[in-house]
Amino acid sequence: MWKLTIFFYLWICCLQSSKAYHLSTDDEWWKTATFYQIYPKSFKDSDGNGIGDLQGVIEKLDYIKDLGVTGVWLSPIFKSPQADNGYDISDYRDIDPQFGTLEIFLELLKEAHKRGIKVVLDYVPNHTSDQHEWFKKSENGEKPYDEYYIWKDGKNGSKTEPPNNWLSVFGHSGWTWSEKRQQFYYHAFLKEQPDLDYRNPLVRQEMKDVLSFWLDTHNVDGVRMDAVSKLVEDAAFLDEPKSNAPGVADFMYDYLTHTYTENQPEGYDVVYEWRSHLESISKKKESSRICMAEDGANFTLTLPYYGTLNGSVLGAHFPFNFFFLPLNTTSNGGQIANIINEWLIRLPKIYTLNWVLGNHDLHRIASRVGKEKVDALNMLTAVLPGIQITYNGEEIGMEDGEVTCEQGDDLKSNCTLYPSVSRDFERTPFQWDSSEFAGFTNGTSTWLPVSSKKDNCNVADQLKDDRSHLSIYKSLQKLRKTLNSRSEIEVNAQGNDKNVLEVARFNKVNGSNTDLVEFICNLGNTAADVSLLENNNVGYKVLISSKNSKRKPGDIVDNKSLVLDPYEALILGEA
Repeated sequence: MWKLTIFFYLWICCLQSSKAYHLSTDDEWWKTATFYQIYPKSFKDSDGNGIGDLQGVIEKLDYIKDLGVTGVWLSPIFKSPQADNGYDISDYRDIDPQFGTLEIFLELLKEAHKRGIKVVLDYVPNHTSDQHEWFKKSENGEKPYDEYYIWKDGKNGSKTEPPNNWLSVFGHSGWTWSEKRQQFYYHAFLKEQPDLDYRNPLVRQEMKDVLSFWLDTHNVDGVRMDAVSKLVEDAAFLDEPKSNAPGVADFMYDYLTHTYTENQPEGYDVVYEWRSHLESISKKKESSRICMAEDGANFTLTLPYYGTLNGSVLGAHFPFNFFFLPLNTTSNGGQIANIINEWLIRLPKIYTLNWVLGNHDLHRIASRVGKEKVDALNMLTAVLPGIQITYNGEEIGMEDGEVTCEQGDDLKSNCTLYPSVSRDFERTPFQWDSSEFAGFTNGTSTWLPVSSKKDNCNVADQLKDDRSHLSIYKSLQKLRKTLNSRSEIEVNAQGNDKNVLEVARFNKVNGSNTDLVEFICNLGNTAADVSLLENNNVGYKVLISSKNSKRKPGDIVDNKSLVLDPYEALILGEA
């Protein structure tokens, strides 16, 4: 994970950069999209059993359309024993009964498309469930499935000592002994999630067939490819070196540097092969089928997932940019500008930027940076060029819920560690209103407890307030459509080591800068004097302002003397 750098001087001129991006009107839809991630289990329960489902998503499609987003990405809905909330798939071609049926999903797809909403599914290719038919046959030694997974004898033929020191992401050995097969199998995650062997061409074909089933046969618009960094492991099965990270126990994943189990060259090749397959489907359908990839690596290791530097070989349409995920209450303008500029400078122009604030595996952005900064960060990612990804609830400023180990569902085997490792807090039910169960269910219980914060943060109340987080988010989506219609843009980002962050965005016409839009925010708890990044003596008017700002859309601001209140954020246009 990329480490943030601390800056100690007032203005960091070296952080300022400029880069032009072409946004021609015939570019494909995904290049300027806003994707709205739905965690189905927590989004809307339609049948009163306390678990969100696909019918619940259908019921809320008008809400999603009203947000103004381009498409939805559904976290896993395929058939699963739910050892890891759907990331352990036992049938890639069927829907898990807790969410509904294939017929209900196809109805959701039809209704979404009717509203102009694209649908992207979570595709989990690294591993299956140990309850998948392939694994059962593999464990029994049945050909050709006997080589679908990574099987290995123990050291010196041992039944207790695994083949090497590889660890599971969730801690302890990544190898589990099978009495039935008399060998160990490798699992990067839980023992219920055995890794597929992508050195086997039959496995690669099976997973391409899965893509065809959803994207070709059933007209799904794309997939989010989970954990692509772990697709292939070193063929020599060498021990991984110690990381020497301070305070990390020897059973924890970060105890090792994952030289042989992450981001192997052959793993990139698998992603390239999938992109080629998607291109063939897109050509057949005369409509883009896209893949977004999750890898979580640093920039150098993430970049090849896009493809080769010159674009001669294409990979994922975009691997997630997770560089905003470490942001916290102390993050400053300089740090954020540095993140932006690394991507503006280093990403080849042929590829598309993307910006992510949070997801189902990380504490909510409002809890990580402070709820008073929610509008500022939603405004920032809306103004930046490329793709915006919103985790459901970010549009209303949802914070982490309150869950005890006894109430929880995820990684609760050790209640001492639960508060620091569980992902339940960011997965609590969506807050539709302030009723007992937040409008999530008409039943008498929920799979995770509803947060008490629903009383002051919910959709129903924010729909009545034209200065709410929700109203601001919808205004941002309208602005994005205007910004993204322009032929070419140039972006400057600048921050300081205290609290101010600015991003200026231009339209480029015959070499001249026009239609300036500038985002500016104060991340601190005291007022800040601001010198505008692009002072063109034309003057500015407020296009969008944060909930905590006294300024309203249409107000004229003095571009020579501007003071921002604590946590205030503005998007300005030329007066």
